[in-house]
Amino acid sequence: MRFTVLSLLLSIPFLSWGYTITGRVNIGEEWQPQIYMASIEKLSDYYRASADLIIHVAAVQADGSFVLEGNNLPDEQRFYRLYLMKEQNTEYDACLYVGGDDHNFIHVILDNDDELEIVADSSFYSPFGNYDVKGNRDNQLMRDLARIVYPSFNFYKIKFPSELRLSEEKLHQDLKIFIDSTQNALPVLAAINNTNFDEFFEQDKAFYANFGERLKATIPHSNYTKHYLRKLSYYNYEESSNPPTWMLALLFVLTSLLAIAGFIILRLRTALKAAQIRSSSSEPATLPKEEAILDRLTMKEREILGLIQAGKSNKEIASTLFVEVSTVKSHINKLYSKLQVSNRKEAMKKAMELEHE
Repeated sequence: MRFTVLSLLLSIPFLSWGYTITGRVNIGEEWQPQIYMASIEKLSDYYRASADLIIHVAAVQADGSFVLEGNNLPDEQRFYRLYLMKEQNTEYDACLYVGGDDHNFIHVILDNDDELEIVADSSFYSPFGNYDVKGNRDNQLMRDLARIVYPSFNFYKIKFPSELRLSEEKLHQDLKIFIDSTQNALPVLAAINNTNFDEFFEQDKAFYANFGERLKATIPHSNYTKHYLRKLSYYNYEESSNPPTWMLALLFVLTSLLAIAGFIILRLRTALKAAQIRSSSSEPATLPKEEAILDRLTMKEREILGLIQAGKSNKEIASTLFVEVSTVKSHINKLYSKLQVSNRKEAMKKAMELEHE
């Protein structure tokens, strides 16, 4: 009788023991013997390493084995990231290393009832190298997706623009094949989130829009659906109607006033410059070219210029600065304008010229 009652109590959902993740990673001396579990609350957090996302930490034994367990997850399935940190890092300056021997993270899909076993291939050097997973189907699909996505992060090693374009297009097509052949909503969302919206949205609008409808039909109440639809709206923005007449009139008046003000300021600056020339008995001092150009750069633009000189790709810069790739591109466009260059090679050459002036 006691056994029956106990069995019934244990079968009640709210008395569930929770999730369990066991496994083994490849750990060398450069890695801290701890594994971190971070919650992905928003799609923009997918590649963001931040202390405010950490929900669990567990020890990694000398042989690489670990156990993560708890019962504090939301009821719905969500994305979570497991990652290791290098010895020189803390929770507040952690880095996600993508591709190669330093690749230090994976993404999984969990709820409180899941049990996973994750084992890295010991013939690889990176912590999660060619890992295998035992558990639900979603995480097997996430492993398959990782084998498509992460080798592509070697784009930065490609020297020739045509080769880079073809490689990016191949990744996009591989992701679309994965998406078309997969029914599970979250692995497909992870694949969509790894596509380059800036590069391919215009040519694949229907593809992105159809997936938005698919999310509304399958996981309508998920925060991820809301975030995706918001992102879709941003990239697909169109004016719904022409502005009213009074708004056009106001815009005309404001534009005229700005033009007049600009003309007056220009005349004043010209007069002031002429007065300075007349009152000076010697040739006016001019700001050195290097200082004049660098002064026009913001701290963020200088930081990005340094990363460009270091050979970092847009994705690597975004990961380093914890921002979206689109944000990095916006900064780079402004940087090019101020340096009066049109591409990365010219920007690096310009930076070297300024350093030696």
